[in-house]
Amino acid sequence: MTRTGEEINFDPDQLLLSRRLDEIRTDPFCFFKIDDYLPEELYSELRESFPDGSTYSSDDSGKLGFRSSVESNDFDEFCEQHPAWMKLLEFFRSDAFVLDAGRLLAPSVVTARGWRGRRPWVNCSNGENPSSRLRYVLEEPVRTTFQISQLPNGAEVVPHTDAPRKLVSLLLYFRDDDWQDEFGGGTEFYEPIDPERARTWKPTDRIPFSELKSIGEVGFARNCLAGFVRSPNSYHGVRPMVCPDGSSRRVLLINIKRVTWVKREIG
Repeated sequence: MTRTGEEINFDPDQLLLSRRLDEIRTDPFCFFKIDDYLPEELYSELRESFPDGSTYSSDDSGKLGFRSSVESNDFDEFCEQHPAWMKLLEFFRSDAFVLDAGRLLAPSVVTARGWRGRRPWVNCSNGENPSSRLRYVLEEPVRTTFQISQLPNGAEVVPHTDAPRKLVSLLLYFRDDDWQDEFGGGTEFYEPIDPERARTWKPTDRIPFSELKSIGEVGFARNCLAGFVRSPNSYHGVRPMVCPDGSSRRVLLINIKRVTWVKREIG
């Protein structure tokens, strides 16, 4: 039975990254995980109401996606129909979560972006973007976007660093009870085998697995939150899935992105 928004209760303070992160790896870039992230009742309700894929788009790798920034009307309608999703996504858009993440991860953001990473974040997830160019110089307007993702059997995520607009990426895993570890699904992190060759790679290039060596992985575990700070060397991917047909790697992606300046006509 689907509960109303008023019936869905959780303590948002307990979901702040600063409350839950005990260990962060920062070399060669920042990545981390939090086990048992959500309260059990909330997690179970989200998993039971996970979208069935009827509104998903797909890419060349076989990855199925349902994005708040692309299928915005369908995404909003889904959230309105499922208050548990609405309430959780509202939390991830909140000042409390976004600004807490910015403060906690600030050293890694500075390492990744240099002096530009020192600007304080301004959360625009629930409002208009700043209209003053000066605000973009002195501050970092950011916005949270979401993607509900499935990887079916045979699909993969070819390693890449993410687009430069991304600052922080988080992945909340929804693992089926009958999922086996040998099916895969973990998010793997890499560094180049040949650093000199890597200097020719562009930020949005997809890099073959054979060009990289693994430096760590957040396995596909129940109610686990994986995350990393985007940097020029934040290579990550998912090896080809080997799960039974009908099963899939189900994930909610939470991305905190820079809001880029757009000149507006005044008249």
